[in-house]
Amino acid sequence: MMRTAFLLALPFALAACGSEPEDQSPAPQTDVAETELPPANPTVEEFGDTKIVVDANGVGAKGEETLRFGSARSEVDASLVEAFGEQGEQSANGECGAGPMEFSTYGPLQVNYQDDRLVGWNLQAGEGMATSDGVRPGTTPYALLKEERTVREMESTLPGEFHYTSADYGTIGGFAEDGRIVSLHAGVNCFFR
Repeated sequence: MMRTAFLLALPFALAACGSEPEDQSPAPQTDVAETELPPANPTVEEFGDTKIVVDANGVGAKGEETLRFGSARSEVDASLVEAFGEQGEQSANGECGAGPMEFSTYGPLQVNYQDDRLVGWNLQAGEGMATSDGVRPGTTPYALLKEERTVREMESTLPGEFHYTSADYGTIGGFAEDGRIVSLHAGVNCFFR
């Protein structure tokens, strides 16, 4: 008896599973090519005036291959001079914690050298430069960076210090003040703590 009731109910159950209610119209079809998708990472911005792109491993002129840490100073400076159209300001500090360092400064970008090899960079707020994932000191809000990247705020004698994981899974450091990113850095730098 139970078996007969089950067999009688089975066709009705199967019919109910495969049909739409009559009063509901099917969802409209959309062409995937016409659909606007949100950007994968709103931190990434296109800066028309960008000349130099920095990342967790080096620096490079926009559209050219990045010169990695360990690259010869002559090669790095030549690339930066070509991008800026003028020689950078040269300086040195023999008392850095990592040992004596030499620097070339191009606007808001300072590149750091030891033994004539690129070892780091420091980027202040200013035009013409951004990280490879579109972060730009003075422009990108600190809150947006914290939404889009893994940010670790550091306990330091230097106020506002943080590190974040960049799009290429490297580490870029920085300083924030009043909700703004005021500078970024990677590699070896000359900070006194």
